[in-house]
Amino acid sequence: MDVADLRDAAHDRAVLAEARVVLARRLGVPPGEALQHLIWLARDLDMDLAEAASVLVKDGGGGPVGAVVAGRRAPRAEGVTAERKAVLSEAEDVLRRLADEDTSADAGTLAGLPDDPVARAVLDGALDSCAHLVPVRDPDGDVTDFLFAELNGVARDMFGRGRDELTGLRLLRTDPGAVLSGLFDEYVEVLETGTRLERDSFPYSTAQRGLSRASRMSARCVPVPTGVCVTWRYHFAEDRVARRLERVERLALIGFGEWDLATGEADWTPQMLANYGLSSDEVPPMPHDLPKVVAEDDLPLVEEAVQTMFSRREPVEAEHRVIGKDGTPRHLWVFAEPVLGDSGLPISINIVSQDITRRRGVERALAETRRQMLRQQARTAQERKVAVTLRRAILPDEDQVEQLPGLSMAVRSLAAESTARIGGDWFATRVLPDGRAMFAIGDAAGHGLPAAAAMARTRNGLLGLACTGEPAGRLVGWLNELVGNMDPPATGTAIVAHFNPSRRLLEWTCAGHPPPILVRDGRAVPLDAVRDPMLGAMPGWRYTTITTDLHPGDLLFLYTDGLVERRDADMDERTERLTGILRDCSERPERVLDEVLARMEHDRAADDTTLFALRVE
Repeated sequence: MDVADLRDAAHDRAVLAEARVVLARRLGVPPGEALQHLIWLARDLDMDLAEAASVLVKDGGGGPVGAVVAGRRAPRAEGVTAERKAVLSEAEDVLRRLADEDTSADAGTLAGLPDDPVARAVLDGALDSCAHLVPVRDPDGDVTDFLFAELNGVARDMFGRGRDELTGLRLLRTDPGAVLSGLFDEYVEVLETGTRLERDSFPYSTAQRGLSRASRMSARCVPVPTGVCVTWRYHFAEDRVARRLERVERLALIGFGEWDLATGEADWTPQMLANYGLSSDEVPPMPHDLPKVVAEDDLPLVEEAVQTMFSRREPVEAEHRVIGKDGTPRHLWVFAEPVLGDSGLPISINIVSQDITRRRGVERALAETRRQMLRQQARTAQERKVAVTLRRAILPDEDQVEQLPGLSMAVRSLAAESTARIGGDWFATRVLPDGRAMFAIGDAAGHGLPAAAAMARTRNGLLGLACTGEPAGRLVGWLNELVGNMDPPATGTAIVAHFNPSRRLLEWTCAGHPPPILVRDGRAVPLDAVRDPMLGAMPGWRYTTITTDLHPGDLLFLYTDGLVERRDADMDERTERLTGILRDCSERPERVLDEVLARMEHDRAADDTTLFALRVE
């Protein structure tokens, strides 16, 4: 890619990046999501991505148009960390108190333990983790701990330790959570009173060697002649399911609820309460009270849904708004179904709600952005119409181009079909009073109406300056000052040439433009050029006048970069292809232009293109 290709590619990337930021601000979404919305908008409006980005940037001053930022928040680890630190701290306190206890008699206690067939039967019959615990007493006879006398083969504690690791150890030293949860005191009560203990699914935390573990747990404890037998189960799978459900609720803003119509009680998850703007200590409304928390305009819809559930006993779904305490509406999509009893009457109602406020905000913002882009597209189309009209008013039709002495000539000036790519290509011819022929070709930088306006002023300025009869270098120098002082500032490229028909002498100047290609005796080569700066770039620059002798039958081919520039091809390779085509072309200028346009696979949508073919008589 040459400098122009890189410049255009960088420009498109910059416009795309700016459009992404503009759309992200309008929609209240991250830039990555805004880019996806921009792609969808471009497809919807049948525009290429660069053109859609350009239209959006041109109308990008409107700011946000009503989008709502997502209510989701990333999970915070601070609370969990604080809870684990608290568990570790309490566990360490327990372990410090136990550290000084004398355990030297523990082995003797277990060695002298009489046979306990009841404990053995409990261990053999247990399907879950089970341990036979024997008490450790202080001099006053109070139970201070328990020893693991035996464990069944499936027994595992919170850290994965089983029979081989735990047998012979004390309970509280291996599992201080027994104290923190109150289980130890309950085990002592079972031992001393002979009662049974059953605790189902309660939160349990413990710690060991600086690590904490937590899960829900179920435990049973029964007395045996030599102590107690404890059976336990950790509900890790249930914990995982609960955590996944919590994550689903948080990520998708989905809440679950159940109304018990018999008792009048409501059980709502925290996200369900949050969706309706309720705190954890507030009582959820019952179905008939639901309209009280709904936006007034949506009351008929919700009342009809409630009536449908009770009268027709069918599931319903509806969208309604809830007005928050700050007055901000929240959009909820609600699914509800009645649960029927044996009599066929509803006994409870299950309800699911999803907060779709962000989605509705993005949709509203996208709709407004689409309307604005359509308006901007219409304005751009109008600008293109004006630019095309201006081109037609300034540039003569191809069959009305003034013929030059000593030359047969053909010209094609093709405006870009794309609204965003119409540019500032121009050409000019004039017969001077001294009999010389003046011809020029150029390209005002940019696209759209500003480029067309710069093109008109550049071309008209050159035609006015040409009356002085000054050399091409002097004319381009003056033209450089004219372009540099335009308001707004402009730049462009040009080739300006004088042809003396009596001497067949070409005097020309190149201001940043591709040099002419000379076709002579079956060879085609670009003329050696002094590539002076483009117009408007360097004030006060002295441009060089180049002299080239021409022969009868020579063909000069001049063109703008729209002919050879392609995003997917190297410009030098395209130029070499052009010279190869010119070697094989007809000698007639009209036929030359037709063959070049056909064989170069010219893309009318990409850019303006102007071609000159001049044959020396």
